[in-house]
Amino acid sequence: MRQRARPTQERAAQTRRLLLDTALALLDRQGYARLTTTGITERAHVSTGTFYRYFSSKAEILTELRDEAVRAISDDLMVSVVGALEADVDAAMRSIVVTLVDGFERHRSVILAIVNQMPAGNNANVLPEIEGDLHQLASLLPRRHRPDLSAPQLEAVVFMTMGVLVSTCLRIALQRPPEVDRGELVDLAVQMLVAGLGSPA
Repeated sequence: MRQRARPTQERAAQTRRLLLDTALALLDRQGYARLTTTGITERAHVSTGTFYRYFSSKAEILTELRDEAVRAISDDLMVSVVGALEADVDAAMRSIVVTLVDGFERHRSVILAIVNQMPAGNNANVLPEIEGDLHQLASLLPRRHRPDLSAPQLEAVVFMTMGVLVSTCLRIALQRPPEVDRGELVDLAVQMLVAGLGSPA
């Protein structure tokens, strides 16, 4: 008995996923500068025409991988922040720092590719959506731990703390010197961020 052919839509989704996964594997191995559409098609065992049916360029693939990374990190952050709401400020901040560093490390090759494409490089705000999500989510922490702050004071604390949080976690995930212990950097980041939140007068 002949097997029924899979629906075209499902095959298309599988091919698109194959191209994304192949590009990601090559990014991990060789970085964005050496990534080529030819390399992707050869490794995925598909034709060049198939590649261009789904993506116009390697830049478009990077954009899709970036969007996937942002969604995954944001989902993890939401879980982390909700879990941190009942914790004391040190434990709450540690949970968020570890979640961010883990997420940035897991998507390191994609984030590095984005950083390398931006004129400001490491100094650019490479993941503004993450900071935006954090601004919304993590403002719950200072609101809970600093009920003494007025609305403008709270906004100032959240604005500064969340920007520092994202850039600090990116530095730990992407630029940590080999001789420096990751756990020590996480501890230091938590201390700095908790100090930035301050304490009720």
